[in-house]
Amino acid sequence: SASDVRVSHLALDDFRSWKHGVVELPEGPTVLVGANGQGKTNLVEALAYLSTFSSHRVGAEGALVRIPIDEAAPGGAVIRARVVASGREQVIELEIVRGKANRARINRAQVRPREILGIVRTVVFAPEDLSLVRGDPSVRRSFLDDLATQLSPI
Repeated sequence: SASDVRVSHLALDDFRSWKHGVVELPEGPTVLVGANGQGKTNLVEALAYLSTFSSHRVGAEGALVRIPIDEAAPGGAVIRARVVASGREQVIELEIVRGKANRARINRAQVRPREILGIVRTVVFAPEDLSLVRGDPSVRRSFLDDLATQLSPI
């Protein structure tokens, strides 16, 4: 069942502020603690992006690819997660390619990106979500679209 699924490791390459990063996520609740600007929200955003292919912070996928100051800009970003479901592990990977279609892999095998939708399910509540209550009806419709995508990916 969906309640048996958890992410044990998250790895990012050129995603937002992360050039390279690997985080092990123990069972149970995890609290990310650190100073402003260290990439805590980017970790949460990466997990959420794996589950819906959309960001709660930006509309354009290109904004998810790291923009370095002193080196050539990478052509894309990679989000990789080790997912444990009912005692079985699998690695899902989503490559966000600047100006091109996303590419996805399950256990290193190329798959259509939509095949990884629904493997990781997330609920993100961010300050921007207050617009659900106060904002335009289109914000609520978009929220319901994202929810429907997680419940029935196809």
